[in-house]
Amino acid sequence: MPRGLWVTVPGPLPKFERCLAWSVWLFHSISAFFLAAWVSHGKLRVWLEGNGFVRTSGYSTTSSQDLSDPEWLYYRQTLSHLLLSYSIHSTAHFFARKLLAPNSPLLPWLLTAIGFASQIFMTSWRCVGVLYLFTATVTWVTVGVLSNLATWQKQAATWIFCIVFITRSLSFIPFTPGGSIFYREFNLYLYGAFKILSHTLYIIENRENPPKLHESLQYFAYLPYSMTLIVTFADFLSQTRTTPAANPRISRICRAALRLIFWYFAFEALLHVVHVNAIFAATSPGEIFARLNVYEIASIAYCCGQLFHVKYVIIFGVPAFFARELDGMRPPCEPICISRVSLYSRMWRFFDNGLYNFLKTHVYIPVMSKPLPMYLSILRSLSALIAVFSVVLAWHGAKTHYICWVSLSAAELIIERIGYAIWKMDSVQQLRARLGEHCCRRVMATGMLLTVTPGIFGVFFFLGQPGVGQAILDRIVIQGMRDVFTGNLSFSP
Repeated sequence: MPRGLWVTVPGPLPKFERCLAWSVWLFHSISAFFLAAWVSHGKLRVWLEGNGFVRTSGYSTTSSQDLSDPEWLYYRQTLSHLLLSYSIHSTAHFFARKLLAPNSPLLPWLLTAIGFASQIFMTSWRCVGVLYLFTATVTWVTVGVLSNLATWQKQAATWIFCIVFITRSLSFIPFTPGGSIFYREFNLYLYGAFKILSHTLYIIENRENPPKLHESLQYFAYLPYSMTLIVTFADFLSQTRTTPAANPRISRICRAALRLIFWYFAFEALLHVVHVNAIFAATSPGEIFARLNVYEIASIAYCCGQLFHVKYVIIFGVPAFFARELDGMRPPCEPICISRVSLYSRMWRFFDNGLYNFLKTHVYIPVMSKPLPMYLSILRSLSALIAVFSVVLAWHGAKTHYICWVSLSAAELIIERIGYAIWKMDSVQQLRARLGEHCCRRVMATGMLLTVTPGIFGVFFFLGQPGVGQAILDRIVIQGMRDVFTGNLSFSP
């Protein structure tokens, strides 16, 4: 057998086993939601209502809704304004492309004006002015004032400027009072910093062939890529240099819109049924989880992860809808369902695909670009991993539970690399041939517990308040291992 075919993934299991696996997954998922709902309206109902984590529903005064997630609370309050802003922008985009020929020199400038006007409508004059004054300053300093420095020094200066801007923006940047507009301005600043980084690094790396002024302005002005979606400057250029579709199909637009509407109201309905976000928002998780058995804790954690996924299907999906269906662009793909991920490298690659492409383009590839001896290559790979997760921590904040999250994620990625190296060994491939494809796949699935476990529990550190991830890890993993080693095994919780 050719070497290239030897290292492929083992063939699929028999249909019966696949159906059985799907059945088990569906049973566990449905059971988790039932248990989480029972805890929300039973064991912890008084605690949730007494601590103000759930509110009277805006749909019915006789029901309660979990609005403890501040991001979703702000988002649902500002969604109507976002939809209006995106609609105005895409409508103006459509008519501009209808009125002017694709090769018209006026078209890019008109699209730029539409974009900046839409950003001002979405946020404020002051917000847009401050952001692009900072943009001009960073570009002028790194490309102009520091032009005689080495490339890596200019790149380092760009990173320092933008990381300080991201981590200290709340301290010195003016915001308009009001929860909804604050949310929009904060996100425009935050995602604007990623645009500044990508644009400036592109100019530094392409001094011989710099972009045209109108291309740079269009990148900053394009509204659907101004919040929540991260698109690198190089990717944006590849999208705009191929003419976007000018005649979107109504049937496809309606299907995509109905899908988003369905998931929005499905998510709102789930927040009435399961109040797991409120439980994860507890400041004393050990006390709360002490009232629950391990099945209930695992169910709450699972449902919290599922709600997080659905939330970002909506948050990423709204601007992606306008970019893809109306403007003919190619936004990042939608987030992958996290309950069916066994390799958490896929989680990083496909949950926030825009952030992944940004980190790959501007952090990982530059660090890994030059060939080195084996021992130095291993050290460099670890350095690249540290650099990538350092940017992630700068983005989310260097708090203890976030450090635990990225540490477990990094450990999982290292385990994946080790597993892949073992898989490529000739002796392992010979063993595979003796075992057969089906048996080999079962062995591999069992071994993947080593990749699933740190990834899953890392997510619990990320989703909850400080102490939540540790409390779940203690009750499910550490206590579970103690019970196994001491022979204290039981099906009862």
